[in-house]
Amino acid sequence: MENIGFIQFFLADVVAHPLTTILAVFSFILLIAVVWLAHRIDVLTRGGDGKSIESTLTALSLRVEKLERHASAATEGLKNHEERIQRAVSGVSVKRFDPFQNAGGQQSFASALLNENGDGVVLSGIHSRDGVRVYAKEVKKFASERELSEEETGAIADTKAKLG
Repeated sequence: MENIGFIQFFLADVVAHPLTTILAVFSFILLIAVVWLAHRIDVLTRGGDGKSIESTLTALSLRVEKLERHASAATEGLKNHEERIQRAVSGVSVKRFDPFQNAGGQQSFASALLNENGDGVVLSGIHSRDGVRVYAKEVKKFASERELSEEETGAIADTKAKLG
């Protein structure tokens, strides 16, 4: 019964003094805030060793540095690959034709092997009864310093359209 007397005394005191009521409500609000903040700190430290926010932030910082180094290396690798791909043959076309009347079979050809910049080679093979002759002409920016046949020009144009 002694506890009931204390509670009644406390409640009577709270009701009698408004300042005490305000302090009691404020204390209750602070208690809720402390519990909520303790929960938030627990959530923040869960990712590391769980002992301190500093150790968690340090661990995360190390992971970010590792990711940045990986991203930098990947960027350099991609840049290298892009340069190599631009130099690689990426467009090929073949034009078959008959260089001589009544030869038939379209055994002769003109092939353009070019990269994205239009640099490469055009190869021509002329088939006749006596044998096959093969010619190569350098191509820069989809043009050649050497005179090109109609078939060679067509092969370069087809390759340029494919790379387009």
